[in-house]
Amino acid sequence: MTTGLLRTGGRIYGILFCIFMLAPMIVVLGASFTGEGYISFPPPSLSLRWYQEVYHNDTFMRALRYSLEIAAITAAASGALGVAAAVVLVNRGIPGRGLLVTLATMPLTLPHIVLSIALLQLFGQFAVPTAPYALLAGHILITAPYVLRLTMSSLGGLDPRLELASYTLGASYAQTLVRVVLPLGMRGITAGLLFAFLLSFDEVTISLFTALPGAQTLPAEIFNYASQGADPIIASASGIMIIISALGVVAIELSFGLLRMIAGEERPRRS
Repeated sequence: MTTGLLRTGGRIYGILFCIFMLAPMIVVLGASFTGEGYISFPPPSLSLRWYQEVYHNDTFMRALRYSLEIAAITAAASGALGVAAAVVLVNRGIPGRGLLVTLATMPLTLPHIVLSIALLQLFGQFAVPTAPYALLAGHILITAPYVLRLTMSSLGGLDPRLELASYTLGASYAQTLVRVVLPLGMRGITAGLLFAFLLSFDEVTISLFTALPGAQTLPAEIFNYASQGADPIIASASGIMIIISALGVVAIELSFGLLRMIAGEERPRRS
């Protein structure tokens, strides 16, 4: 009986948790389809009018293109850094491995506003333009650790005998890495790249602090627009972000099992 109550309570908690997490997005998406000139939920009438307004708004469309460009560059750079670090740190024999992993993932524990201020001071110290360099640096700092963890999770489950067989057949370390290790770990690498893209696309705090006026990402542009007033075009622009992000997360989960990889850390390598 106790087990049954715990199971029922767990299900109720899970349902309430999902409602709590999804309710804001549902409200925004619902309001984005209103046919009226004001934000309301549920919408009195349904229309794509405000999505058309976003499409014809040069500011929002320029910000959307800029967000996609920054996200693509961030994903590529985070992928290069994260995969390279994972190849080294997946080896449990590395001295100070635990400390190195902790240091590599430390940006995840810092508030983004702190990172933004630190980047502004750092780039200002060396007289380097903040945009787009500080913007990209900030996005890479918060996305590379995810690529690292997902890649380590994927590489950690590989059978080391496959590498040994490659060496036995005369392959060098570089050949083994390129032809054996990385292809077998491609599941985690690809998931990490896509996840980095989505995180960069949705990032607002670092973008607000480091981007220049006229070169804002979509989240920052939405924030600036909302600070001057609120109308349904804000809901529609936000709806575009929600839809892109939701489709990306669902695709990653269905293709690569993202939640399992994040929760499971890296699996121990078999001997």
